[in-house]
Amino acid sequence: MSAHPVSKFRTAVTAGIIAAAALAAAILPGHAAAAVPVRYAQTGWAGYAWPTASHTVTASLRLPAAHAASTAGAAFWVGFGIGPGIEQTGFTANITGGHLLWSSWYELYPAPPVTFGRPAATGDYVSMTVTYRSGGWYTLTLKDTTAHWTASVTKHTSVSTLGIAEATSEAYGPPPAHFSAARFYNLPAAAARPYTLPWAHLSPLTRHAFTVSW
Repeated sequence: MSAHPVSKFRTAVTAGIIAAAALAAAILPGHAAAAVPVRYAQTGWAGYAWPTASHTVTASLRLPAAHAASTAGAAFWVGFGIGPGIEQTGFTANITGGHLLWSSWYELYPAPPVTFGRPAATGDYVSMTVTYRSGGWYTLTLKDTTAHWTASVTKHTSVSTLGIAEATSEAYGPPPAHFSAARFYNLPAAAARPYTLPWAHLSPLTRHAFTVSW
């Protein structure tokens, strides 16, 4: 399996199309919303997005337990943009034949995701950070406090998107993987807007944190 499912499942189902349009309309000017391409995965996302002038987006969480009856997975990440460029980094629970393997990765979409090749495990406390430098250069950093490692890379993209940040989870399949409550910490205050699909459980954003499960 790839390091991250987003690229693999770009084709959206109808629910994903509706959710993407609603998110764009909520946080972008009307003339810009119509131009935003759909980037929802086959089974969708659940998280928060917010307009920002900051050049850094970051969040922390404890990697949750995940399971699936067949090949599926769940990703947890932060980043900038909802299209055409997306700069993101995070962790994915890849499940094949009931076996769970965590991967760590970054992606400067539309380029494919790249693995950091660093191990992670259920229960690890991790942080994810994307920082815009200048001129299309981004530093993408993951830290696994439990496993005592930090991985970071600075890369250039010709398709750069700022102004909207997000912290999100994504379950994919079909059928999608299920995961226990994952709590994202250290988000900015009240400006964040939720986006979710009916079968995900997303809590309100309270004290710079939210919880999501599938």
